[in-house]
Amino acid sequence: MGSIPTLGTQMINLILGIVAIVGYLYLSWRTLRDNYREEDIVAFSWVALLFFLVGGRLTYGFEHWGDWAGRGITWLEFWKIYEFNIWGGSTLWLSFALLISKDKDWKAWAFLENSLLSFWFLLTMFGVITRDWKLLLALSGAYGLSLLLKKKYRSLIWYKSGKKGFLFFWFFFCFWLIFTFITKIWWLLAFCLLFGMGLFILGDDKFSK
Repeated sequence: MGSIPTLGTQMINLILGIVAIVGYLYLSWRTLRDNYREEDIVAFSWVALLFFLVGGRLTYGFEHWGDWAGRGITWLEFWKIYEFNIWGGSTLWLSFALLISKDKDWKAWAFLENSLLSFWFLLTMFGVITRDWKLLLALSGAYGLSLLLKKKYRSLIWYKSGKKGFLFFWFFFCFWLIFTFITKIWWLLAFCLLFGMGLFILGDDKFSK
């Protein structure tokens, strides 16, 4: 399972975790309140955060099944915030975001674009906590490239629909491209293809909704 962090490191991780949670909740409220009902946004932010934390903790536990099996209390030790799988947490967060979009009849891709800053902040903070420097580099690069097109993507000739959602697909296209070349796990380019296709489908008036 790796070495156990010192008490000082655990305290720093806990503080970073609190900053991540408070910062995420604030950014989610701040960036979504102008487009959606405030009570809906508050409820979404808290539940999505819970899914993120539970998904990350459980995925980490399944990864270390040999060490955690039969130790029920270990699964509930959420204060050990460094024992966390970002991929599992992100998957549950995104799944819930899509589910709530359908339930509230929100435009899913626009909602995900509006949520991008708060989600990016959450991922970045947990990347710092888990010391995943490759992930952090990919997140930073993808967000920087997203900022370059934030106010310009509607003027792109090939993006005919001009619909919101572009930054969501563009961010993850860039993220997976950067992450693939950093890790040299070449099959991850399939995710680039997936989000790249999403960009062109969303940008085509015939297919976008």
